[in-house]
This record gives sequence, structure tokens and C-alpha cells, in this order.
Amino acid sequence: LSMVKLSEHSPYSAHQTPFLHKWDTEYRKSHDLYQHEIDKITYHLQRSQRGLWFTGEWLYPYLHQRELLLLDLYKKKQLLGTVFKEDISGYEHINPHIQADLNKVFNAHWTIPYAGLFVAGLANVGAHLINVPYSFRLGLFVLPVAFDFIYQKNDVSAYNRTLQFLNWTVEFRKAQAQLELDKEYFTRESGQIFQRFRHTVKNSKPVFQIYQELIALVNSENVGELTD
Repeated sequence: LSMVKLSEHSPYSAHQTPFLHKWDTEYRKSHDLYQHEIDKITYHLQRSQRGLWFTGEWLYPYLHQRELLLLDLYKKKQLLGTVFKEDISGYEHINPHIQADLNKVFNAHWTIPYAGLFVAGLANVGAHLINVPYSFRLGLFVLPVAFDFIYQKNDVSAYNRTLQFLNWTVEFRKAQAQLELDKEYFTRESGQIFQRFRHTVKNSKPVFQIYQELIALVNSENVGELTD
């Protein structure tokens, strides 16, 4: 099957809609890269499902939670093109460790089982003090390390938090892009609808400025101020 090759040139104006132009350009640049990852994971999941014989329907989701989440994550990343610094800084009040989660999901190849090594070290010190045979000491080292390694490999909490972040970023960017597209309408000082709006809110500021302040208020989650 031949893939559709997107042009890297965005149809949106870099002058009139700079944010939308930036987002669309990054989406077009990264589309093929993420599509390759999506196709690769999808193919592997399909082969894994067929390889489970009669247990595939009910056992398959439990054995491949990480890959199923990763498939959703790459679809979101494809839509975003890339994660901007302002995306991360805007979300850190919700999850201060979002950068660490992103690194764990997309950058880390394997995790050192520090907790397992620490427990294994303590266990072997205790074994030495009570003169436990060396064959048992080896087990006291291997078991905690192996358990910690398996636990971290199957821990998908960072994947879930990252997916929440990417979902939030997509919706926030959509709102920001729509605001940019509609800017010319909100900046008009004439027109009955906008005059009526200014009269209703009893505010002499330009309508677009009022709208921006409302967006910033909702984004900061100070919803209580809306009742003032």
C-alpha cells in the first residue's frame, strides 16, 4: 500500500495565523515518522492476537496493555507533530513531573532497577551477618532485582499520565488555533452582536481582549472567580 505523502508547506499564513502555521508545519514534517511507528505497533499487535489461539479474545488486552497505550500515544503525537516547550510548561501545574513521564515513555529503552538493587544489597548484608550459604545469597540478589525490573517494565502509569497530557494538549491547541482564526471577528468594534456583548458584560475593553482574559481564567482553573 502506498502512503499519502503530505507536503511540508502549510496552507496557513505564518503572518496571520502563526500558531496554526507552526502546528500544521510540524504535523506535516512528522506525519510519516509517526505513521511508521503506528503501522509497526499495529502489525505486531495483530500478529500477537492471532498467535494466542483460542485465548486471544480475552487474554490479548492484558498481555499488551503497554503496546495498546503506546499505539494511542503515537496517534496523538502524530496529530501534534511535536510537543512544544510551552505545552509542557502549561501543563506542569497539573503534573509537575510530565517531562519525566515523557522521557520514560518515548526516550528510555530500559530502566535500571534501583529499588531492587537496594533491597538485594540489604538482603545480602543481612545474609552475610548470619552466614547464609552463597547459593542462597545469589537468590537474595536475583529475586529482588528481577521483581523490580518486571514491575517497572509492566508499570504503565507513566503511559496513562502521558496520554492524559497529550489529550489535554490537543484540546488546548484546538482552542488556541480557533481563537487565532476567529481573531478578526472578535477585534471588530462595529456590529450589533459585539456591541451587545460589551454592553452585557459592562466592560469597555475590546471584545477580543475580554475573550482572551476569559480563556486565561479558565485555563488557570480559577473557576471561582467567574462568580465575582
